[in-house]
Amino acid sequence: MNVSRVGRRRFLRGLGGVALGLPFLETLAPRSAAAQEAETITRFGVFFACNGVDVSRWFPKGDFGALGADSLVGTANEVLDPLRSKLLFPRGVHMAPRGFDRDPSGGDDHGRGMAIKLTAAPADNQWLATGPSVDHVIAAQINPGSPGSRTPPLNLMVGRPAGYRGLDFISYSAGGRAVQAINNPWNAYSEFINLNNGSPDAALAGDRLARRRESVLDLVREQFDALKGQGLSLADQRKLDAHFTAIRGIEIQAGGAGLSCADGTLESAARPFENMAARDVERETNYPLIADLQVDILALALACGYTRVGTLHFDRGAGGPTFRWDGINHEYNHHKLSHGKVKDDCFGTSTANGCDDVDGYEDMLFEIDRWHAGKLARLLQKLDSVVEANGRTVLDNSVIMYTNELSNGRGHSFMDLPYILAGSAGGFFKQGEYVRLGRAQNPSGDDQVAPHNKLLNTLVNAMGIQSDWFGAPEGAGATMQGGVYDALRA
Repeated sequence: MNVSRVGRRRFLRGLGGVALGLPFLETLAPRSAAAQEAETITRFGVFFACNGVDVSRWFPKGDFGALGADSLVGTANEVLDPLRSKLLFPRGVHMAPRGFDRDPSGGDDHGRGMAIKLTAAPADNQWLATGPSVDHVIAAQINPGSPGSRTPPLNLMVGRPAGYRGLDFISYSAGGRAVQAINNPWNAYSEFINLNNGSPDAALAGDRLARRRESVLDLVREQFDALKGQGLSLADQRKLDAHFTAIRGIEIQAGGAGLSCADGTLESAARPFENMAARDVERETNYPLIADLQVDILALALACGYTRVGTLHFDRGAGGPTFRWDGINHEYNHHKLSHGKVKDDCFGTSTANGCDDVDGYEDMLFEIDRWHAGKLARLLQKLDSVVEANGRTVLDNSVIMYTNELSNGRGHSFMDLPYILAGSAGGFFKQGEYVRLGRAQNPSGDDQVAPHNKLLNTLVNAMGIQSDWFGAPEGAGATMQGGVYDALRA
């Protein structure tokens, strides 16, 4: 992969490692950069579900093109309808490298679905991806910090790790270096607020936040005052004051939307998990509560600038909880239902040795898909509730990608994968459309013309990073492609 970052940005670092972006200041810029404009702060997020979906009721209804008033009605994503003008549904995308041993890769097709989906790199014999994931590639270029030492993405999880090969992981800092996502909300909150790094500054910041709810600006106040004393021009001083005033306004507005950047409510909700044993955090009875907390933590971290890149995945490959909440009362876990079978060793349409279908399993999968869509809606609505200095919402300036380990879980299918791109990344992506990338006559068939590695490369470019290829080297997958999907660009 060949990437280069477009643009430069300065940051203030305060107590606890809080990093705050600055506007473009001509006084501090090289002469050659004096004509540049301030950058839009873009963010990238991943919402990842496992075990596939009920494909027949997941995608928008009707023809490709603009999403209409009834495009999502009756689908698993109906709850997203109020946001449909900010959604983009690519159709006909397949995983690359491909599953079912069509391209070299380790692991079974659940393992490949987990390892390859964000890396576009084959799995090794431990089912671990052999390349970095898109979140780490993007964070290394756009997150706060200096080149080579930028803040890593915030990787969150809802559920229980299996501890079996690569089935627990979607995020990789490098080939073979899987990142275990945080499934404890208190640890997640402490991670993004940077209260758990053991430094005296972090402890002091934690104490100050606990004693008196403070603005992020208060934690960088000393550096802010020092910066103003560096002989800034009057224009730059006014720009800096306006920037801080805008951030204060965002904090106030975000607080009204349930997204306070120093959120005592969220901290209080997460604190009961502070010293909780892992086995209790991972109890299924806590699953819906933790799901909401992790969604809120990711929204807060992105909206308030603690990180610009984050992921959230729900459980693990070949696993998942038994849904018994929010009006759902299933008897079997998500993985069993994804195959429509009671036994884990039943596959496809086999009815031998007790492998009969679970009555109504398709409707149960539809319920699970709708539940996940509700959590995605919660995340998007929070991001869309905060207006930034450029007049766009945080969601407008972001792109949040929904994806899944598989498409049709019953067949472990790597074809016609379910994707949603929410937000335009500051105007890069089309909005409110259903776009065909696979062949028109058979978007769900074996027409391998729309590899997902090209979609990942499109996302990298949307973040202002020039890249002509993402994933395994050319030749590792016969259907992999370079470049970007122009059909998705605004």
